[in-house]
Amino acid sequence: MSKHGVRPGKLRISGNEGPGARVELDGQDIANIITGLTLRLGVGEMPTATLDLVVQDFGAEADVRFVVPDECRDLLVRLGWTPPAEEAQS
Repeated sequence: MSKHGVRPGKLRISGNEGPGARVELDGQDIANIITGLTLRLGVGEMPTATLDLVVQDFGAEADVRFVVPDECRDLLVRLGWTPPAEEAQS
């Protein structure tokens, strides 16, 4: 698991009578910015919560250069990904 974006926090989930739930991270309600939450509990380990965030359209468009870290690239290649032609030549 990547260590990027990993930090301790206090998570509180409380249900209500309708659909959905109140989800608080460090006292701040974040239910409106997540589409899902996976909670992993392991013996002798601190529980891990993985948040699925709402992707919002910011109305921006730009040409960008995508950077794939070497560790991720190596894994993708092992899983069958073919790097773009210009990358394969370098």
